[in-house]
Amino acid sequence: MSILDGLNEEQRMAAETLDGPVLILAGAGSGKTRTITYRVAHMIKEKNISPYDILAVTFTNKAAKEMRERVESLVGEDSGKIQISTFHAFGVKLLRIYGKHVGYDSNFNIYDSDDQKRVIKSILKKLNMDNDGLKPSAILSKISKLKEEGIFPLEYEKMAIDYYSKKILSIYIEYQKALKENNAFDFSDILVYTNELLNNKEILEKLQNRYKYIMVDEYQDTNKTQYNIITKIAAKNKNLCVVGDEDQSIYGFRGADIRNILNFEKDYKDATVIKLEKNYRSTNIILSTANALIKNNETSRGKNLWTDREGGELISVYEAETAGEEAYHVSNEIKKIVDVVGGYKNIAILYRTNAQSRLFEESFIKAKIPYKIFGGVQFYQRKEIKDIISYLNVVNNTADNFSIRRIINVPSRGIGEKTIKRLEEYREDMNVPLFYAIKNVDNISTITPKARIALKKLYSIFEDLINLSKEETVTDLIDTLLERTKILDTFKLNNEDERVKNIYELRNGIQELEKENGYIGLGDYLENIALSANTDNMDESDDYVKLMTVHNSKGLEFPVIFMVGAEEELFPSLRENTEEELEEERRLCYVAVTRAKDRLYITYSRTRATFGNSSFMRVPSRFIGEMPEKNLNNEKVYMNSNGYKNDSTKVASELNAKIEKNKKKKKKFKGDYAVGDYVIHKKFGEGKVKGIDINRVDIYFPGHGDKKFPTKIASKFLSKS
Repeated sequence: MSILDGLNEEQRMAAETLDGPVLILAGAGSGKTRTITYRVAHMIKEKNISPYDILAVTFTNKAAKEMRERVESLVGEDSGKIQISTFHAFGVKLLRIYGKHVGYDSNFNIYDSDDQKRVIKSILKKLNMDNDGLKPSAILSKISKLKEEGIFPLEYEKMAIDYYSKKILSIYIEYQKALKENNAFDFSDILVYTNELLNNKEILEKLQNRYKYIMVDEYQDTNKTQYNIITKIAAKNKNLCVVGDEDQSIYGFRGADIRNILNFEKDYKDATVIKLEKNYRSTNIILSTANALIKNNETSRGKNLWTDREGGELISVYEAETAGEEAYHVSNEIKKIVDVVGGYKNIAILYRTNAQSRLFEESFIKAKIPYKIFGGVQFYQRKEIKDIISYLNVVNNTADNFSIRRIINVPSRGIGEKTIKRLEEYREDMNVPLFYAIKNVDNISTITPKARIALKKLYSIFEDLINLSKEETVTDLIDTLLERTKILDTFKLNNEDERVKNIYELRNGIQELEKENGYIGLGDYLENIALSANTDNMDESDDYVKLMTVHNSKGLEFPVIFMVGAEEELFPSLRENTEEELEEERRLCYVAVTRAKDRLYITYSRTRATFGNSSFMRVPSRFIGEMPEKNLNNEKVYMNSNGYKNDSTKVASELNAKIEKNKKKKKKFKGDYAVGDYVIHKKFGEGKVKGIDINRVDIYFPGHGDKKFPTKIASKFLSKS
């Protein structure tokens, strides 16, 4: 009897094929995590492969944790000997050990996007570019893409020939210098320098001898640097198993290269290819809809997902008059089905952009629907939390000048810009970190006595915290930090209860982490939060509706999905202008559809405010038109004579032609109203005339929905707006 007996035929084949290169094309909901974990268990329990020989990498902490827990349940304590982690966590581990080879101390900090922006802003000021209209986020995006392509300042100098590129080059040079000076990595650098480490033959040989069997999850999301890291380590033994789904490659904008999975068989001529096509998640209605959608992509490898779950609810497609009505409709539907589907926890709202969440928040508050947004401003990005983390960053790495600058006067201790400038001048003259300028404040004659006293107190706090960090828990460290800095007292004095609550939540989170993992060092804790993702801490047992972008939903599943804002220029987004970008948008839609287990709702609006302006006569997404009509239950949906099957340009021109026609030929009713007019009702307030025929007038009232009035007596109830 084998540990693999519970797997289906394809899963078992994937788990048993251990030697040589293996490509597992795993469709959505096909049990890939189960397959991978049983593959690991089979290697250890039945093939006597040492757990130390195995490396498994994936993309999120959540996925790595789930894999680790499942492996532990199958092989016991041996699971702790396997390297299971995200790409970034694996890179950080290597850099802690070998960082000196690339010029870093082992206690480096990891800068998040907020930290990176602060570095860029300081550089723009230093280079007198802060008034040039350059956006820090755009600069960072460009630098990140250059790094992912393996292009450092020296290489970019040869490519920077125009005015804009030359500016980026000068910023890029200063940015890398600042990171090195502060003993800090950004997220891209973690991978870039990990890859650089592997150019050291001695280090590479150690890793190749250690990791004889390598597995990579979500291979379709790897970028050039990740591809290079894996290729180098796997080069000696060639026992490389990659698992992925080309139909779910949705991170091209972050540098993910779908060609890595598409070209695997070219890279490894003797590769074994196995397709996992049985879906254990969705109903046949949802699955056949997803299959029909994705077959329009040239990059699709022709997987045909199937399921034992025959039939299922038709997919509800709803057209709203306005974005507000769309949110109102979703709230109503949730109220109707919440008891049937087992609570709010089983429902998720997926949208293309974070900006769409506001109207749903407002609608849910009115309807008293509990909800939580994942994405947007994360917990660790809140100012009060960033301030606490900055203190801890300095305790961990005294070379971190940017963290010191952030909290040097938090809470207010009378240290102004003039004092900071004098500290900076001393730091630059002596070529030391800002921390040591504070330590030697008595040597800086230009600093006032009052500021000198404040800086000495600050240094004393840091000195105590650094000593404490060597022998106490992070919880103890936080308690001492709060006591010495009096941050909580400041917030309480200003009645900033939410900030106080957030700091206590941070402390409680640390305590829970220590209960779960035992003692964790300060460096490990900072690494943990730096590498955390939006959905890592999602508590699936809490009874609230989850709201998130489709990108953030990757790897998750829910009994009920509302895919909202399914309109041209929104989903697919306005940015798509090439066939490759359109295919990625279609894959994104495929991901949204395949998150649903039992019910799928698709909504869109005829009008929506974008960039502060109302956009009228929006066109339903072409992706709806690529779904089998027999699987859809259309409610209130405007359709032209050919349904959705036309391309968006043709549909838009037909809709606009109809609008113009209606303008010229207005249908009247008693009271001289016309389609498109605004009217007032005593009870329902202002509404808009949507349709008129011989017998009735259809009017939409925000917050009340559609109302119908007999044509003959409508004027008794309505007056012109």
